Amino acid sequence: MSLRIAHVSDVHVLDLTGTKPWRFLNKRITGLANLMGARKAAHPHSMLEQIVRELEGDDVDHVIISGDLSNLALESELSRARELVKPLGGFDRVSVVPGNHDVYTRGAQRSRRFERFFGDLMWRGGEAQAYPWFKDLGPVKLVGFSSANATAPLFAHGHVARAQLDRLASLHREGALDGGFGVGVVHHNLHRRGRRKDWMHGLRNRDELVAACKSAGVGLILHGHTHVSNRFEQDGIAIVGSGSSTWSSPEPRHTGRYNVYTVDEGGVRDTEVRVFDAGTGAFGGPARA
Repeated sequence: MSLRIAHVSDVHVLDLTGTKPWRFLNKRITGLANLMGARKAAHPHSMLEQIVRELEGDDVDHVIISGDLSNLALESELSRARELVKPLGGFDRVSVVPGNHDVYTRGAQRSRRFERFFGDLMWRGGEAQAYPWFKDLGPVKLVGFSSANATAPLFAHGHVARAQLDRLASLHREGALDGGFGVGVVHHNLHRRGRRKDWMHGLRNRDELVAACKSAGVGLILHGHTHVSNRFEQDGIAIVGSGSSTWSSPEPRHTGRYNVYTVDEGGVRDTEVRVFDAGTGAFGGPARA
């Protein structure tokens, strides 16, 4: 038995409806300045709506969104993002993890705002519990980590807490991942981008996460964060970043895209890369990776 799993990421839904001016008197002021400049209209809602329409009508069994559903972690953005992805289904068909933009401020982190809006897609019943969440999809065992933490302005680095790695080890000892192919989901990228970028924007304990996944039998890690797609292998684990799925850019490497993997208990059997075509308004493909 195989499953078809779609991987979407970094959709960056922007919605400032009802937001009071004083809510920008924190890190959001730098984010807002960015949105008024180079990133203005960079992630149109219409592209996410098209992805949802395509996946609604496809024979995809599960949809993973690896973070940055919002821009500034505002309630209006998280609410709008939730409404946009609602047609895809609930807990049994959709999984998400938070990105750094979903935990943009200390207030958003303290209140577990992302979990309030998306908890029912991570934990059955919806009540926020511990990361990593775990889903048994039969031939595929999904494990979702949170690498997102509120950071200082201009920083966007992540960290997967020791408690999450210990919980993964416990899941492994209990046999939760037995009889299937383990897939980990995290927002921050795991490839190296240079010392400055790694320190300011990378996953601070990426090697520790990869080692924990290897010990638990995870064979594939999916991530977002960097808006350009990438894939590599470390310690026998395939690591794939989908790129931003809604980046409206004429540059071929930057154009919005999402992946569809055919997976069984032995691993990934096929990967389709679906790239946005501005001429048709649809995501072309399937093209083999």
